[in-house]
Amino acid sequence: ARIKDPAGAQIVEAVLDRLDPRWRELQGRKAGAQADVKGQITISEAYNVLGLSPGATRADVQHAHRELMKRFHPDQGGSNYLAAKINEAKDVLLARLPE
Repeated sequence: ARIKDPAGAQIVEAVLDRLDPRWRELQGRKAGAQADVKGQITISEAYNVLGLSPGATRADVQHAHRELMKRFHPDQGGSNYLAAKINEAKDVLLARLPE
């Protein structure tokens, strides 16, 4: 199933193409496939995935994550791989921001 936001999908796909060209192969795998993807994304990549700029607050990160997950969650036509990258971006950024 295709996601509900084609323009947003193109942006996320472009970022994922730069992060890991294998993402299209990996997205069709069953739950747990993200365990095959090794290495953590960089801070810069995390900002790009979430569509944020350096200086974003915890609230900005959480809001961007929530909005992307609404569109790219596997239950909404996204994939496990996309959801894993969005979650990874959130985790990387929140780990560096004060609570």
